[in-house]
Amino acid sequence: MLLIVLAGCQKQEAPDVFYERYYQKSASGIATLEEEAHFYSARKRADVEQKIPAMMKMMGKTRDDVARVYLDMSQTLARCKKIELAGQSVSGNVAELTYRQTDVCGSTSTSPESQKVRLVDEDGWKIDHVEISL
Repeated sequence: MLLIVLAGCQKQEAPDVFYERYYQKSASGIATLEEEAHFYSARKRADVEQKIPAMMKMMGKTRDDVARVYLDMSQTLARCKKIELAGQSVSGNVAELTYRQTDVCGSTSTSPESQKVRLVDEDGWKIDHVEISL
């Protein structure tokens, strides 16, 4: 009985800590869409699933091939873009994060880059939307 009470008292991970943990995992390489989906909100998972058939048709590839392209692209972005938290707001079960982003792979872009991330609390923080400005 004591374990149940203690488990309920665990402090929830801060939104930025959650996203930065995901970002590092992405840079290291996420093996499958199913593994990636653990970081996504229910809405984001449904959105990704809905887009896969169109991507398969457009690319002439299998689901696994499309998933690999998506995961490889995410990994490359995370490896080549260093992020620094610029702002965070939490209202109820929604967190909005803003990151400054710097290319570390040799791009000559001189314009400011950023990421805007919306997280929702679904038994812990989950990624609901990411907007990247390159």
